Amino acid sequence: MRKKNRGFILIEALMIIIVLVALMAMIAADQRAAGQQIQNQLRRRRADAAARSAVAFAMGAVQQVNVNLVSTNDAWYQLDDSGDYAYTLGDADFRVQVVDCASLINVNTASTQWLQQLPLTTDQVDCLLDWRETGTEPRADGAKDSYYNGLSQPYNTKLGPLSTVDELLLVKGWTGHDLYVPSTTTSSSAPLPADDNGQTLPLASILTVDSGSPNVQADGSARINLSQGGGNLANQLRNIGINGNLAAQIAQRAPYTTFQQLFTRVQVSPGDEQRLLNAVSFSTDTRNTGKINLNTASQAVLLTIPNMTQAIAGTIINQQSSGFTTLGQLATSAGLTPQQIPDLADYFSVGSDTFLVRAYGESGGVGSALEVVIRVTNGTPQVVTWTKLSSAGIPAWWDWSETAASSSDAATLTNTSTTMTTTTGGG
Repeated sequence: MRKKNRGFILIEALMIIIVLVALMAMIAADQRAAGQQIQNQLRRRRADAAARSAVAFAMGAVQQVNVNLVSTNDAWYQLDDSGDYAYTLGDADFRVQVVDCASLINVNTASTQWLQQLPLTTDQVDCLLDWRETGTEPRADGAKDSYYNGLSQPYNTKLGPLSTVDELLLVKGWTGHDLYVPSTTTSSSAPLPADDNGQTLPLASILTVDSGSPNVQADGSARINLSQGGGNLANQLRNIGINGNLAAQIAQRAPYTTFQQLFTRVQVSPGDEQRLLNAVSFSTDTRNTGKINLNTASQAVLLTIPNMTQAIAGTIINQQSSGFTTLGQLATSAGLTPQQIPDLADYFSVGSDTFLVRAYGESGGVGSALEVVIRVTNGTPQVVTWTKLSSAGIPAWWDWSETAASSSDAATLTNTSTTMTTTTGGG
């Protein structure tokens, strides 16, 4: 009997030991999981901090820009080669790219004709126009409140400018696939954007909701406003070198709303055409929105512009290395005929005040991606929108390599102390 009792006791002891070992294993596993979770949180925070440092670094470069004349020779452009350089920051590193928003297509200002050049359906174009424009009556293939209010989660039409590119996903007919996945079919006459290896890029890579340039000449002097007539207009035109008869003729036929209207109403010589491109405007606004910077636009973007040809786009690209110093050079350097100038001049500028910063921080395999829109006002860069992306890695539409080609210690940087000022958005 005693032997049996000793046997039961031994079995019970073994069971207790097994249970204790299992509990210890579970506790150890939980501790490892908790430790891993804490470690990942620390890595995420370091990655976030590195991405924010990248934005500050970029703002230092943007602060140096002359918004009246922006080119690929500027510090912001030389900052990095498409995110291909990594800066080490303690236990993290960051990569950064600055994009001139005036090198992208502004979906808030692009005309119907321009949108039709993109790989979009008629429904998508009409619905976008209905989304951003006031009025209650939808276009034939568009949508207004009567459609959006009938959804399972109803909302109203914006009836105003989009705040982010992602907002397009609220517009009827627009999907994440349309924006962020390269299309294999298109009804557009213009080619989709492609990287240096010829790989097609997503539509999002060439779109923006905010782009602008100061409504001044490239040297910062005021432009002559032709949107209003007036007795002094002829004198102002003579002061820029327009002969008396032509100046009087232009003044008599004012007002004008576009270069196309001006050059259609009045016949001018190539020299006068260049002077007018350099010195006149059609608005009292201090800022032009939606124009494409001749100095920074890619060929893919140029070819979406209505009436653009492969030859003209190629000539513009070739000129970018030396740069367009005035809008008037469009008439002399880009190979345009006098008949083509009226069709294209209104799309362009040589300045820009708004830039997109793409920043990626990484620590221990954990990444943090930011897209930050910065506008330079009175020489001071200010954050307009700050978006933390949900992408697990480097967003595909950035067209960056998976790993940086080279790196250096961020301690060598001299302009990361830039103060960030937020106008809207957060961060």
